[in-house]
Amino acid sequence: MEKIFNERAEQFRLSLDKLKKRSLSLAWLRVSSFFGAIILITLFANAKITQGITATIVVFILLFFYLLKKHLAVKKQLDFTEALFKVNEEELQRLEMKLGTLDDGAEFINPLHEYHIDLDVFGRHSLFQLINRASTAFGRVTMANWLSTPANKGEILLRQEAAKEVAPLVDWRQNIQASGRAFNEEKANIEPLLSWIKEPNILLTKAFYRLAIFIFPLLSVTCIVLSSIGVAPIGLPILAVFINIGVLATVFKYAGDVFQKTIFSNKILKAYEAQIAWIEKQELTSPLMKQLKAKLQTDGKDASVVINQLQFILDNLHNRANMMYQIFNALFTLDIYWLIQAEKWREKTKEDVQSWFEAIGEIEAVNSLGAYYFSNPTAVFPTIETEPFVIRATQMGHPMLNAKKRVSNDFDFSGKGGICLITGSNMSGKSTFLRTVGVNSVMALMGAPVCAESMNISKLQVFTSMRTQDDLEESVSSFYAELKRLKQLLGSINTEIPTLFMIDEVLKGTNSEDRHTGAIALIRQLNKSYAFGFVSTHDLTLGKITTELQGIKNYSFNSVIENDDIIFDYTLTPGLCKSFNATKLMQKMGIEIID
Repeated sequence: MEKIFNERAEQFRLSLDKLKKRSLSLAWLRVSSFFGAIILITLFANAKITQGITATIVVFILLFFYLLKKHLAVKKQLDFTEALFKVNEEELQRLEMKLGTLDDGAEFINPLHEYHIDLDVFGRHSLFQLINRASTAFGRVTMANWLSTPANKGEILLRQEAAKEVAPLVDWRQNIQASGRAFNEEKANIEPLLSWIKEPNILLTKAFYRLAIFIFPLLSVTCIVLSSIGVAPIGLPILAVFINIGVLATVFKYAGDVFQKTIFSNKILKAYEAQIAWIEKQELTSPLMKQLKAKLQTDGKDASVVINQLQFILDNLHNRANMMYQIFNALFTLDIYWLIQAEKWREKTKEDVQSWFEAIGEIEAVNSLGAYYFSNPTAVFPTIETEPFVIRATQMGHPMLNAKKRVSNDFDFSGKGGICLITGSNMSGKSTFLRTVGVNSVMALMGAPVCAESMNISKLQVFTSMRTQDDLEESVSSFYAELKRLKQLLGSINTEIPTLFMIDEVLKGTNSEDRHTGAIALIRQLNKSYAFGFVSTHDLTLGKITTELQGIKNYSFNSVIENDDIIFDYTLTPGLCKSFNATKLMQKMGIEIID
């Protein structure tokens, strides 16, 4: 994979260099043509050759707009190529687990969510950074929702099939991703545009304004023609302009409101138009992708064409900040014309726009799963079981640990009320194992491939209690924070969907006796509930509960001391922990232990 992305990044870097040189050449040509025109006009003026001056001005104007058009096209291609270069650079960063500069989705963090904090779903070095390739606001929100809410079996299977289809379509996927980046400001706010699209029409419903776009421009043209041929007074066009200004004054505030709500929509619309164009070109066969692609149509027209129409209308309306526009506005009531065109567009398509953007967001989310699958060819799509309370895997590892260093484990754990009680010495891998199971479960239930050789899982709700901390502002100790988290767990368990819980170092903030008593009580309660899961602890005496309750199993992580060094194998082993290292760790930190 590294070779593929390196080659692609180098290819786009070379293209960037060529485009930058071309852009610079066109800029110099525009400057040169300007000064060349000035010199020629001066020479013709000195020679009193009027035709030469006129010809120079005409040629310069034509050349200027030709070069401007070419320059803008090169700039567009340059921005797109730069976005493609960055996309491949980021793929290399993901392979090396250098995620610091990637979009972290931190705004989606919910401290009270079932697993956001403990499993690093969002934020620094997060699952969102590893999987997400969405550029648009709707794509990012869709990814956040998929990472936060387990899908049902049917949805998961549709996403899996779609991700498999798009995974090898590297150019297509990256073109969609780069299109969103090249034209769209990072995390651009689309809400003002959507708000405007949902508003009622103001001018289109009034016959006066529908007629005004014909009557008042015609009035101006008639007055100018009559005045120029001497039939009417020379000041008549000025009267027409004043009449037009009076009419324009009635829509001045409305035009300003529309201007403000749509002024920043240009880049957003360009992003969506470009992305939809790529989607429309690609033949897609998986049911989900065909369904999403079908949504990008309205009255037999492609959504990209319809969005381009709005972009053209708004571009013209946004020119009202230009002095030349205001001159023509006074003559031809352009504000009214473009506002009515915008309202006509809105009337025809307002029911479709939200659906288009949501479809693009979902396609971006599917592309994210496909991109992750392509970049991690050893990952597998899990089997989704109909039977509840199933989770088993072979060689499961944490997807955010370096593949060369991570240790993978097998486990088979199923059944209502079942609890895997994990004991182990310090730093032996208990917490990492819980996060490994949790993260892969979240990935499986969103439709993504998992970091394992195989995995079977039923639909379930993951819930974690691992990083409970004190809160000075709320005057809450770490122990009380854990109790609140456990209360949330017990309150969230219901019979609609099984809960898979992960409790790390259960009741770690209190004395040994109270911890043991409380842990026993909690395990008994969970054993009777519509849930199953994992509990890690240092309390070996908890392991005796396996003789009293059905479905409780002991597992452990162990270490050995060799030549005064502590060696960990990070391997899940049946039974209670048989090795301890706290004393040795304290000695290595300089604490004098007296036997």
